[in-house]
Amino acid sequence: MDNQQVLFFQAIKAALPEYQNLALSIAEELGISTNEAYKKIRGDSNLTFQQIIKLSDCFDVPFLYSPKNSLSVTFSYLSVNEDLDMVNYLRNLLENIKAIKKSKEKHITITTDDIPLFHFFKYPELTSFKLFFWANSANNYGKSFSAPILSDEITEISQELHTAYLEIPSTEIWSKDTVTGTLEQIRYAFEAGHLTDTELAIKIVEQVRYCLTDMNMYAISSKKTIDPNHTFNWYSCDVLGSIAYLVDFKDRMTCYNRFNTFNYLKTEDHAYCRQTKQWMQGLIMKSVSFSGQGEKHRNKYLYHAFAECDKLLKEITRH
Repeated sequence: MDNQQVLFFQAIKAALPEYQNLALSIAEELGISTNEAYKKIRGDSNLTFQQIIKLSDCFDVPFLYSPKNSLSVTFSYLSVNEDLDMVNYLRNLLENIKAIKKSKEKHITITTDDIPLFHFFKYPELTSFKLFFWANSANNYGKSFSAPILSDEITEISQELHTAYLEIPSTEIWSKDTVTGTLEQIRYAFEAGHLTDTELAIKIVEQVRYCLTDMNMYAISSKKTIDPNHTFNWYSCDVLGSIAYLVDFKDRMTCYNRFNTFNYLKTEDHAYCRQTKQWMQGLIMKSVSFSGQGEKHRNKYLYHAFAECDKLLKEITRH
């Protein structure tokens, strides 16, 4: 119990602004002395069930507990509802990214067979298409995509997401089909008549190329901005087996598992996150590095990806 309680307070501390004192915040919320708050933070004094609920509600931090030897894991659910409320979905995502960004110690490791969404948020037409494709996959309503459909609010949130991600140190492990997945979505939409504007289709493919050019720049310098703290590592692995985002705060971890195209299950379960981290480290050992001195392998991967983009562009212009 004590260990779970200490982890709980570590999560609360990470959620607080840097200027806000943890013990004073706990004492004020629970109506106890600062000395007693310190005892609870250290695990010397147990929280009551009512106090756990009160702190969870106040700081929006879950208390995670699993019975000894239990294999169960508690996840929260980040998704788009039946009404496809993309604004709230993206706001939720932005809140998560901002919380990660403000932490002193943080690193995101991603395993993915699709271009991470933060990269295409830089480009309005590509962002609009991906959100359209997601919505169409979820509800199969068969509408056509003939022009960018982003509201000013979605555009603003998307740009914030892109900028925030650039400022978080990260490692990305792509599969050999990561770029192909997005291109196949564009090809399908065009051939099925969902994407009827040829010029728009061409622009979307070109923006995929821009994403790859961005990736090349990040990989060359091993960072995503001019700030050396915004480190970036890029790998390629033939077989991933799962799409996951692991956020390592040093003293705790959070794991996001993607499912149903764009929804996420989130957990801070320590054992689960630790096992996910070990799995990702194992993947890196089997992967080819594209960052820094990995120029030869990176160029080969990008040459193939650009060739696939050119192939799709030729198919589109022939129609």
